[in-house]
Amino acid sequence: MILGASLLALILALPQTEARVAETPAAAVATTPGTPTPAPTQELPAAHSSAPPGDHTAAPAGGEKHEAAGDVLMHHVLDQPNYQPLGLPITFPTKHLFFLILVMVIVIVVARMAVASYRNGTPSGIGTAVETLVVYVRDEMAEKNIGHGQGARYTPLLLSFFFFILVAALVGLLPFSATSTGNISVTLALAFISFLAQQHAGISNYGVVGHFKNLLPHGIPLVLLPVMIVVEVLGMFTKPFALMVRLFANMMAGHMMITALLLLVPVSAQVSQNTGIAMIPVSLGLALFIMLLEVLVAFIQAYVFTLFSAIFIGMYAHPSH
Repeated sequence: MILGASLLALILALPQTEARVAETPAAAVATTPGTPTPAPTQELPAAHSSAPPGDHTAAPAGGEKHEAAGDVLMHHVLDQPNYQPLGLPITFPTKHLFFLILVMVIVIVVARMAVASYRNGTPSGIGTAVETLVVYVRDEMAEKNIGHGQGARYTPLLLSFFFFILVAALVGLLPFSATSTGNISVTLALAFISFLAQQHAGISNYGVVGHFKNLLPHGIPLVLLPVMIVVEVLGMFTKPFALMVRLFANMMAGHMMITALLLLVPVSAQVSQNTGIAMIPVSLGLALFIMLLEVLVAFIQAYVFTLFSAIFIGMYAHPSH
């Protein structure tokens, strides 16, 4: 990872110098009177004279190189239509869709490997790590927030949330990959599933009428009833909305910070080659620190989304008022 980032930083710094060197002879020839001009450079005055006065539509070479460097670094952040993984003759509608499917396959394969690792009721290898996380989600999230009787019913859903978000974030840290949970459509779908589970918890216990009656505090004055209905209905939708925005923002923010830090190299190379090279250790050091922090963020965001989903489900399954 460190070697790949170092090579990338060097590649981003060098094209700026080449563009600057390429511009220097042309400028010297154009500004030096009485100097014999080689045949290839004689086309420059003709092309320049044919353009109307004040026409400055041509982009500088340095700007083109800087834009290409930005495109290389933004592959983690932006989605790509008609994505072909590894140059294979298989086209996916978007890059995020491909990595969404890849994460699903990884989660299923790891789960099957964990199940197959059991011998006489005792896991081994990867099964031990998976069982530790499964037991934690079941006991500390589902059972404590939803209840001992109903927590087991929603444990598979909570485990799906946890492992999918975790694996998606970790896969997104690989070179030339993408974080599917950094797409607002994916987090919207996850939040919508959580919303359906919340409503199911209340309706399955109290019925449709009883579920919506439980949204309002008992004994509330009739004067406050219209206001409280609006507040509670809005609260019903703001819970999944908060889940959606929190996950999307945290996944997007980390990659944007890494991209901004790596872009310091080509931006500094616009000043001079030495400045760009001197910025490489600073840029790489900060970017690698944020990347290591993203590993921790992956576990935290999987934990937070799963925990709050369990809390919201428990609120509807056992309304406090």
